[in-house]
Amino acid sequence: MRQIKYILIDNSGQNREHHYTVNSKGCMIENTDIRKAVKVIDRKVDPDGYNASSIVIRCKALKEASCREGLKDLLVELRHHFPEALILGAKEIGNYFIRVSDEMNQLRSELSDLP
Repeated sequence: MRQIKYILIDNSGQNREHHYTVNSKGCMIENTDIRKAVKVIDRKVDPDGYNASSIVIRCKALKEASCREGLKDLLVELRHHFPEALILGAKEIGNYFIRVSDEMNQLRSELSDLP
């Protein structure tokens, strides 16, 4: 299995490949086997290896309560399998740095209270 360093939440609405999708009702759909890499960001250079070392979750309705709860359930499950992986928003990844967002900080804070 690949070494997973990042669990990325993509709420951009762009049509990219994802390993999982959490719909607006909080239902999780597995799109792609996590043993396979998918393209995380739209750039030719991938200096930090995000594409090779990430699980990507599509969640367009992140602000809806049911979607958020479904996402948190999935993240808790993934965190048990990959405890060292950083949970980031796809929009937080810059070319060579991470730009932390308030929305993702709130989600990470909520996750810290879960098992």
